[in-house]
Amino acid sequence: MRPKERAYLNFARIFPKAYREHIGKLLVYAGEKTDTDSFLGSSLILSFIAFILVLSIPVSLFNDFKNIYLIFGLIFVVLIQALYYMVIYFKAQDRTERIEQALPDALMLLSANLKAGMTPFQALRASGRKEFGPLKEEIDRATAKSLGTESFSDALTGISEKIKSDMLERSLKLFTTAMKSGGHLAKLLEELARDIAETKSMKKELVTNTKSYSMFIMFTVIIGTPLLMAIAIHFLSIVTNLQPRTGDVTAGFGLEFLSGRIEITTAFLSNLSIAMLILTSLLACMFLGVIKEGKSKYGLRYFPIVAAGSFAVFYLVRHFIGRLGV
Repeated sequence: MRPKERAYLNFARIFPKAYREHIGKLLVYAGEKTDTDSFLGSSLILSFIAFILVLSIPVSLFNDFKNIYLIFGLIFVVLIQALYYMVIYFKAQDRTERIEQALPDALMLLSANLKAGMTPFQALRASGRKEFGPLKEEIDRATAKSLGTESFSDALTGISEKIKSDMLERSLKLFTTAMKSGGHLAKLLEELARDIAETKSMKKELVTNTKSYSMFIMFTVIIGTPLLMAIAIHFLSIVTNLQPRTGDVTAGFGLEFLSGRIEITTAFLSNLSIAMLILTSLLACMFLGVIKEGKSKYGLRYFPIVAAGSFAVFYLVRHFIGRLGV
């Protein structure tokens, strides 16, 4: 074993066994040839380098060290690990979507080949068209295995182990069961392809019907919340500046709130606004993922764009209000 591989293995062992197995499955679902130890080891080494840089740069440039730098370093570690995970997760999701998109056409072609008098093996082998993308790769791999010592049914079942798709898994089980029981394969596959196409069509229609809700959520998160936060901070700064000038003049005029001491500062409210914008953007994106795909993690791909948009509106509104001198 080379030193590089040994280093990856040692770093990968830091992660729990369950997490390593989960990442290994995601790498298989994504079609990646990288092994689990190399993937996790490289991510942890990069996180460690980022942690050291965050601590060393302030010391080398300003000869200063604070405990807050440790928190920043840990944040960078978490962000890098999350980035590695999300990249491989969305690769697996995209591969699954491409396969499910091509599945109805592949089943219809398989049915047509069976009607033409081909055996199930020949029909499946002839159905591996280049335009099917990852599905063709798995079909070619399954047919190649079935030419060896592995049975055709086991080779078909093995396809679902490399692709995380309930739709594909049910289709393969139905195909192998009907093939063993001697059912009308061609008609069965044709009806299955139509059912899958109708299901996907209904799913798209459902997403279209909920677009108005999604647009309202995005407007609230990107425009409404930053706008209200910026106005609240500006109002607090105005009240804070007016307090030393008012004194007891406000008594009897219904403006007693200007004479009391305000414990909340604009700096605290600004930090609170940033935290709320991050949390709101995260929750809104997860909710959109549930609406679109039924998976909260699916919506995390929109989080950088939504968070950047909300921060841009927040700082632009603060700058614009400050220039007006209201």
